Amino acid sequence: MPAPSDLALPDQAAPSAEASATAERRESYRLHFPYAERPRLLIGSRDYEVVDCSTHGVRYIITPLPTLAPGDWIQGSLKFRRQPQMSIRGSIVRIQDGEIALYMPDSEIPFSTLWSQERYLLTHYPMRKK
Repeated sequence: MPAPSDLALPDQAAPSAEASATAERRESYRLHFPYAERPRLLIGSRDYEVVDCSTHGVRYIITPLPTLAPGDWIQGSLKFRRQPQMSIRGSIVRIQDGEIALYMPDSEIPFSTLWSQERYLLTHYPMRKK
């Protein structure tokens, strides 16, 4: 099965120090969502827009900025449109520009779910930028 087209591929060995400084360092594919199709992350009684995700990571918008810090753990439910809700648990790796990035070492978004979302987005949003 080919890799989804809008997802970042893992970085290969960079040929120079300069190239490695700007090279992609993600371990997993990442799917970016247009505004109208963003999944929701439910944490307690609040819900947040998910900007992008991978099998072991989620980046979501948060306002106002929380009293959380990198290293803190978050537990909640992720709800994709047209998919069942799933529980996730992750550690904050970054808080930047009103967004929180989570790494989920013990939770996984199934690749089949990401692939299904990608196919839907390519069909319904053919002109979106990669």
